Amino acid sequence: MNTTAELKQFACELAAGAGEVLRQAFYAPAAYQQERRSPKNMHLLEDRTIDQWLVKRIQERYPQHTILTEESGEHAPLESDAAADAVVRWIVDPVDGSANFASHNPFVAISLAVEIDGVLTLGVIEAPMLDEQFVAVKGCGATVNGRTLQVSTTNSLADAYLVSCDGGMEDRTQVFSTLVRNYYDQVKDFRKLGSAALECAWVAAGRADAYITMAIDPWDVAAGVLLVEEAGGRVTTLQGEAWKPTQTDLLCSNNLLHQTILDRVW
Repeated sequence: MNTTAELKQFACELAAGAGEVLRQAFYAPAAYQQERRSPKNMHLLEDRTIDQWLVKRIQERYPQHTILTEESGEHAPLESDAAADAVVRWIVDPVDGSANFASHNPFVAISLAVEIDGVLTLGVIEAPMLDEQFVAVKGCGATVNGRTLQVSTTNSLADAYLVSCDGGMEDRTQVFSTLVRNYYDQVKDFRKLGSAALECAWVAAGRADAYITMAIDPWDVAAGVLLVEEAGGRVTTLQGEAWKPTQTDLLCSNNLLHQTILDRVW
């Protein structure tokens, strides 16, 4: 069985390598080749390129692991291991913030999470254009570029910065009419970064006090969920239940504001 330390080292190196690929594409004159299937469903050439790059390297290193990615779906293990004492699954978003990337906005990230027997154990978010790597290991805390992360101590909604996104919902009007109606005039500011992974990371780093969304996929937030929890925050569904990768609604907060935000969501 691979140790968590080995997985962490590999995941950090993998994210950094993919980040360099993305950085080069970001500044290349021919970047931003895209296929826009809908206003909320943009796919870049870089999505596919980095997805293939990541999957290949994970399979080379860990052929017994399952991989779930936004771009290419579920990859079954290449090899079976009857002696394995745990099931390991990678949850990967090769380019989180594709619309940002296409408009030359540096708020773009690569998100890697690792589940062991269904438990989120490792999360790495690489923000190459911001020169930041966020890392969380279950039970060991969270860091950015090696510095310990801690959620904010804001305890009043009037002093809070909230971040949000509409995830995969096609009806963005419905999402934001609900969120703006319930929160906009109650908080210090309400922001949208365009990358769910970074919005979670912002909460973990204390740069925002909460992140809320109504329709999100696991590859967008799995690593970020662990970051928030390991930085001292709280993560639930909008019903206040424990979040799982099968859930689509999500609230990450500094914990102090969690119940107040939940009470207003509906």
